[in-house]
Amino acid sequence: MEYIVIQDETHEPHPLSGWLILGVIALVIIAITITFVLIGSSSECNCLLTGWSIIRPPVVVLALAEQRDYIWAGGPDGIVIIERHTGKPLAPAPVDLPQLEYVRDILVDSHNTVWVAHQAGLSHYIRGVWHKFSVSDGLLPGAVTAIFEDRDGLLWVGTETGVSRYDGTSWQGFTVAQGLVAVPVDVIFQDSDGNLWFGSSSPNQKGISRYNGKTWRTYTIHDGLAHNSLNGIIQDSSGAIWFATGIGNRGGASRLSGETWTTFTKQEGLAGTKVRSIFQDRKGRIWFGSEFEGTAIKDGESWVILTPKDGLAGNETMEMLQDSDGVFWLATENGISRIKTLDVAQLRSRQQTEKGIKP
Repeated sequence: MEYIVIQDETHEPHPLSGWLILGVIALVIIAITITFVLIGSSSECNCLLTGWSIIRPPVVVLALAEQRDYIWAGGPDGIVIIERHTGKPLAPAPVDLPQLEYVRDILVDSHNTVWVAHQAGLSHYIRGVWHKFSVSDGLLPGAVTAIFEDRDGLLWVGTETGVSRYDGTSWQGFTVAQGLVAVPVDVIFQDSDGNLWFGSSSPNQKGISRYNGKTWRTYTIHDGLAHNSLNGIIQDSSGAIWFATGIGNRGGASRLSGETWTTFTKQEGLAGTKVRSIFQDRKGRIWFGSEFEGTAIKDGESWVILTPKDGLAGNETMEMLQDSDGVFWLATENGISRIKTLDVAQLRSRQQTEKGIKP
């Protein structure tokens, strides 16, 4: 029912009516503020564990690299340089930073040169000067998506059309015509036997390539790979090679030991189906970043899952590193988690207690 209030012009309004209106407005504002505070507090942990911190900006972070006292962080908005010992983003940066769009990877090579893969090509910073490589220099065309230095000091650069190898003087390109199974090349890795592995995170459904310097071999789900889209590769301390795979709500982690494949999914302990990133720390624990559900840590036969409720900056961990002091850096879609102190057993016990499970 609609009410219409007609004010008699012959009567003065009650002196308290204005205050009553203001009071109602104030109560509405307070109620709205409390609602937003409660919503915000439910999505992010406000009580970080001792030794844990969140760094913002940057926000969306795709790449991390350590260079002496600094951590370089890159993403869609370019590069932010962070003081490693304090975790503070430096503004202005200690070096002149070019305007780079959509940084996908950062490498600090054996000569302490910084290389940056970005939408418009490949840039490197050496002796105070930036230089950009492009198709005119011999680089394969397309956005640059990955950078890797092999044990011989050669640089491998993944692009939308293949992978380019740089020996410091000239470039050589490898495409599907030479034996590469899929493009773009988003992941590059060299194992202890010298084999180079190349993978694509796009939904190409073609698998991954292994190159021994002479011949190429392709691995797919028919060989034991959990999914044909590849997001990361590591080799653990036992020599086994791990593959982070998946796209959307499909995927998993695959382990290749000799000729034996083993697949890990949520049932075995992963946080999510798609494994977005993978990393092994100095204690031998393997970390698996998921697309949506946080990060799982495999500590021997035990698992623990970290989410924003535990203090992570975001649910999607896209890059991980452990710096020279042993501090962990996790790049997410919502900032960087910096972890100076990690007690996996304590975290597991706390989570079990919260779920009503006796440790």
